Amino acid sequence: MEGLLDEQVLRCLLMQSGKPLKAGACYGKQGRNHLLQNLYRFNQASIHTPFIVLADLDRDECAPALVKRWLPSGGHPNFILRIAVREIESWLMADAQAFAEFLGVPPSRIPLRPDEESDPKALVISLARRSRYREAREDIVPAPSSTSQVGKNYNGQLSKFVLQHWNVQRARKCSPSLDSALSAIKDFTPTTFN
Repeated sequence: MEGLLDEQVLRCLLMQSGKPLKAGACYGKQGRNHLLQNLYRFNQASIHTPFIVLADLDRDECAPALVKRWLPSGGHPNFILRIAVREIESWLMADAQAFAEFLGVPPSRIPLRPDEESDPKALVISLARRSRYREAREDIVPAPSSTSQVGKNYNGQLSKFVLQHWNVQRARKCSPSLDSALSAIKDFTPTTFN
């Protein structure tokens, strides 16, 4: 995982996938560089226990090329690497009606194809600036004097959305990368361990 929000999204994906998979310990949550430094180890560890890794595409050109670059020899059959295009926030916006209601903005402001947004995180912050809910504005939008890119409780608010409102089945219809991730999870059949 790149971060806390990614963990909540993955746990929700597993829960809503219909597969009898449960997330155990979540490693990483310290950003992309930390994830990359440990990716080989996670792949090796999947020999003994299944691993699912979730990362953002960010500015890279395409998800398949990124996966090939990160895992040139491929992954173990018990290892899944999924890429959110462009960022995990695009998967949340893909459940447009629920996301608009959560943020308190008109549904017409939510993009129809969130995977095509160049900076989904910036868009979420821009939407929250227009929220009719003070809590969303204060938690998601960085304070005027802050040097932070996000508000003081950005991850908390978006995790709340994931846990209480996000519907993967609705969202997958508007996000090809989410649809692909969910399909990979549904097809995931780890080998039996001794």
